[in-house]
Amino acid sequence: MSHLKTAGILLSFAAVGMAACTPPDSDQPVPTVADINQLPTSIFLTENAPPPGFGEVAFNPIDANLSDRQGWTYTATGRFEGTFAGTDEPAEGTFEAQVWANELGEARRVVLQIEGVALSPEEKLLTLEGVRLSNDYYIVDNNGQCTVGGDSASVIADLSAGQLIGGVVRAVPTGHQQAIDGMQTWQYTFALQDMRFPAVHVGADSRVTPEADLWIAPEINAVLLFEATLTVENVRILSAERPVSGTLYLRYELSVTDLDVLPNISIPHGC
Repeated sequence: MSHLKTAGILLSFAAVGMAACTPPDSDQPVPTVADINQLPTSIFLTENAPPPGFGEVAFNPIDANLSDRQGWTYTATGRFEGTFAGTDEPAEGTFEAQVWANELGEARRVVLQIEGVALSPEEKLLTLEGVRLSNDYYIVDNNGQCTVGGDSASVIADLSAGQLIGGVVRAVPTGHQQAIDGMQTWQYTFALQDMRFPAVHVGADSRVTPEADLWIAPEINAVLLFEATLTVENVRILSAERPVSGTLYLRYELSVTDLDVLPNISIPHGC
């Protein structure tokens, strides 16, 4: 990949945190259960309510409140299947961002992989590693070359799930519970207008229809799992140059076993 195209991708990530998918005007809730008519009754909700203070929540970005922990790691992934808008030409793409943070040591590491022209200007796999150690930034590009400092290093090292996955500005519990890796979580539902997907760039003729599943752990005031399926028409995703139509699958997962564990983050190899 040329340096110009790599720079373009990096700039798109810098901008994606300031942009958002604008869904169609609607007050129809988007339930995380199968049928809106089967939402739990008030009695069920009362009997299965989350702890006080979690009757209505906002996680925008989806990885909010993690800076309160000593250390953490999560994975944000996306997969698109469909066609280029207005054609029968197949369009596919995937991304994965693994993020580690040592809040006590003021250190952060991000490994980002993107593949496919549905998400990127080029088909081949792009791998970028960004590291922040206090105020020092490092980036390792697709060719293994390290650069110290600069805007590209800070963009990747500070890349977050909020910029890739988005967030929810208002959600309420459904009453359903489950344990994820031993931690109790509650399922939440929300309306279409309360969802934010900044990696999806829409225009006047774009359509986005999402279905999502959100699980929150009040014990740590954080989202443990968020999954969304977006049916899209005529949108651009991440740094792709051509609009697409099809299905975008997004997933955010916080590692319970790595909570408050301090990851060993150091200067990347070759820097």
